Amino acid sequence: MSAQKQAENAMTDSYIAGIQEQAKKDAKAGVYMSEDYVQYSLSHMRKTVSPDRFKSIAQTIAFIRKASSQYGTLLANLFGGYSMKAYVGGLHPTAEVYAPNGEMIAAQTCDGTWTKIQTEAETKLIDASTRVYAEAYKAARAEMKAAAQVQTQLNAGTASVDIRA
Repeated sequence: MSAQKQAENAMTDSYIAGIQEQAKKDAKAGVYMSEDYVQYSLSHMRKTVSPDRFKSIAQTIAFIRKASSQYGTLLANLFGGYSMKAYVGGLHPTAEVYAPNGEMIAAQTCDGTWTKIQTEAETKLIDASTRVYAEAYKAARAEMKAAAQVQTQLNAGTASVDIRA
């Protein structure tokens, strides 16, 4: 499935409503993209479009350990169509993990740390989510500003009324 289609399928009505609700809460609090929103969107992304990095990284580590006495490039197929490429036997082995569609999803640097690499589908979902959030936040702020202006006009109108009989 294309990254665009994955992102579109993940933008469900309930998810969009959740984004809009969080944007309204954030607007009232005067905070743009609160930690609650960020965690909500990341959680949804992991459930809907993110590849299974955990298992593929674990399998890659196991392959590297088995091949640590060798020197060169190690290629292997992992579960579910994932694959890996590791450079072993040197001072600092490195590795790359690929999703079934060929996108690199994680890499081990020469210091041994793993970096998750955002996929195209993840990027498209976050972009779409951000657009929905920004529109909802802007609308909530405009609504709050309009309500404040009405209240100011009402207060000004009652303060300057002079009723004499």
